Amino acid sequence: MLACIAAPVLAEDLVKFDGVTAQGGPTAQVFPIFIAQEKGFYAEEGLDVTLNYSKGSSDAARQLASGNVEWGVFSSAAAMQATQRGFPLKAIMQVYYPDTFDIVVPADSEIMSMAEMKGKTIGVSDLAGGEVPMTRASIISSGLKEGADVRLVIAGEGDPTTVRSLNEDRIQAYSGAKRDILLIPAQGIPIRSITPEAVAAFPGDALSVTAETFAEKPELLVKFVRATLKGWAWGMANPDETFALLKTKYAAASLGDNPVAKEFWELVQTYYTAPDSVTQHGTFLPEAWDVYMTFLQEGEGEQKALAGPVDLSELLTDEVVIEAWEGLDMEAVKGL
Repeated sequence: MLACIAAPVLAEDLVKFDGVTAQGGPTAQVFPIFIAQEKGFYAEEGLDVTLNYSKGSSDAARQLASGNVEWGVFSSAAAMQATQRGFPLKAIMQVYYPDTFDIVVPADSEIMSMAEMKGKTIGVSDLAGGEVPMTRASIISSGLKEGADVRLVIAGEGDPTTVRSLNEDRIQAYSGAKRDILLIPAQGIPIRSITPEAVAAFPGDALSVTAETFAEKPELLVKFVRATLKGWAWGMANPDETFALLKTKYAAASLGDNPVAKEFWELVQTYYTAPDSVTQHGTFLPEAWDVYMTFLQEGEGEQKALAGPVDLSELLTDEVVIEAWEGLDMEAVKGL
């Protein structure tokens, strides 16, 4: 009787599958990818996955559209904008469910809502930053106009520049990534959110590929998403071990000496917690995208992020995620 022993997958046999994230460097926000690398989930699928970093969602979408990478994780707004500009994409997985941006004011401010920001100034990290479409939607939904009623100015990334701008009343509110906003209370300014409820429900980042990759490499995409889902499940089930790996190995540069590292990790876990209506993590909520798309078409000139509607039935697909979930024993994955 002959015993058949499966040969291990050699590094040279793995298929390269490079991608890019909107994050500017290694961060806890992409922990499912790091965990899938750490636990060998990608290798089990025959993949050698490399994660690259960009200057934000628009840059990440450009890298994907230009063929520099084969997949990208970036904002829903950037995915819709790229498609409308003639670079047809397929969003194949919802990565974060809630939007990762917020608008805040000092806790002792008299401003209680965006509608009270008339004649005021909002600080942002960059006028091309990922928070800007959300901020403009918040202004419009509150019956205000950018420029005439509310100004946007650059005011740091939750750093001492942001704090100084608030303390000196150069800005009365700040809009940015929630991870940056966490730094503001740590520097002595308690805050509260004034993001309109409808805007707070905008969808977060998605995993996108080109329409060409979607058509030509369906099996590879299923393997990649399946391994990434395993990374998500293990990370969420083992938060302390995941945090230790992130803090000391995968995202040491951004978490190692960060005074709010633990708070940021707790925040990230809320990004990856789907609403109760989602039965298979990673599937889309098209209605949330549709609401965001409507807001992106409002405004004037450069404030108008979308010139018209995008066919979401063409852009969004749950096909890959549903197939990736088939036969997955997530309870076994969580205990590995």
